[in-house]
Order: sequence, then C-alpha cells, then structure tokens
Amino acid sequence: MSGAESEHDEIVYPSGDVIDVYPDHVTPHEVIVRKANGGKIDAICLGQNCKNVQLQISGSKVLSDGTYQLLQTDDPKLTMVRDSEGTSTLGYLVTNAGSAQFLAGQEDARSGDAHFFPDLQQAQKYEHKGDTARTVGKVVVGALLVGALVVLVGAAAAADARANTVTTRCSSAGSSTTCTTY
Repeated sequence: MSGAESEHDEIVYPSGDVIDVYPDHVTPHEVIVRKANGGKIDAICLGQNCKNVQLQISGSKVLSDGTYQLLQTDDPKLTMVRDSEGTSTLGYLVTNAGSAQFLAGQEDARSGDAHFFPDLQQAQKYEHKGDTARTVGKVVVGALLVGALVVLVGAAAAADARANTVTTRCSSAGSSTTCTTY
C-alpha cells in the first residue's frame, strides 16, 4: 500500500487523528488513517465507491493488527470482515447507531461504537439493541403529534363555526318588537 506523498485530501480532527484520502474524497483509491494514539489503517479501495476495502491495520481497539478485507453488506450498519485473500469470513463489524462505513464516516469508529462479532446473528442482535425503545419513543411522539393536531383542528373548526354564526337579538317594547342581527 503506497501512501506516497502526492496530491490528496487531508482531514485533521481535534483529537489529533488524521485521515488522508488519495487522490481525493470524491474519487478515493486509498485512505490512510493515522490515530493520535499511534494506530494506523491503510486501506485500498476495491471498487468505485470505496465501500469495500483491503486494509492493513495496527493499534486498533476493534480488530487485531493484520490485513483484512472489509465488505459493506446491504445493511449500512454492518460490514463483513474477511481474511486478506477474501476467502474466509472472520466476522462482522457493526454499530447500532449511524453507519458502519468505518473509513468514509469516522464518527462511529472514532467514538468506539464499532464492535466486532464472529457471527452474523450476534452482530444483528447488537445492531438492533435498543430498537424497541427507539420505536416506542417514535410511537409516543407520533401519538402526541396526532393528539395536538386533533386539538388544533377542533379549535379551528370551533372558531370557524363561531365566525359563520348569525346571531339575532330581539327586544320588545309595548306592541313593537325590534330585532338586530350580528
């Protein structure tokens, strides 16, 4: 993996982590991540969009030092980890928040939210951890919004009904009756 100094895009994070993208972030071919703690990832893209990579890694809290292939699955939170030749599946990298595109969007990997699991079932279980609470929260918010909408529609209908009401007031004095309409 080259990493030769040439034209490239560089991102420097406040933590001291540095990401170099060759030749640029629009058409990446190689991505080098240098962690402030000394860790390093050197990844060569295996396709146009750089979702699949051959990488050499050292100093990671998630994967042992070595060479791997990371292959993005149909699930954006789940990445398959294969050996350097791509012949054996070693496990899965997963996050249950954000996206598992660990090189393109470093937020999840940088926050330590990326986890490695040896099989798909464990990875999917972790990925969906907390889904029930998130779903219940969305249902409660939806119910509150619908309730507020019903109250607003009811208030608007009542105001409209009052606006279209004709009131007639009559008063009698002796044999004469006078009516006023408002």
